[in-house]
Amino acid sequence: MRTSLAKLVALAALLVGPCWGCGSSSGTLAPLIAVKGKVTYKGQPVTKGVVEFEPEGYGRPAEGQLQSDGTFELTTFKPRDGVVAGAHRISISEFDKSLAKDRALRKYGSPITSRLTAEVSPENTEFTVDLK
Repeated sequence: MRTSLAKLVALAALLVGPCWGCGSSSGTLAPLIAVKGKVTYKGQPVTKGVVEFEPEGYGRPAEGQLQSDGTFELTTFKPRDGVVAGAHRISISEFDKSLAKDRALRKYGSPITSRLTAEVSPENTEFTVDLK
């Protein structure tokens, strides 16, 4: 079976198109800043879940698994590489079963409803999130 040049070009456009604009205007990716933190609920560490920082401007979201002591480190491309600098909306999801039943925590599952934010900069890399 023979594939025409037009079909190959169309296929390439479909595969490459979604990635267009993922980097900065110079064609390089924005530098990442290592970020870590801790999540607590009523003063106690949240021992299971996923924390996500979603940039408000540009860049990919980063996420981190909560550890048994409530701490996390964020990953964008490879483990613990961090996030882009700037304003971020935060969400926390996939709580353990005992917390997942708590209706008050459902709002934290979306960056829109959580109302949690963080400003990441080289000087501001550690965050404590106390859920209420």
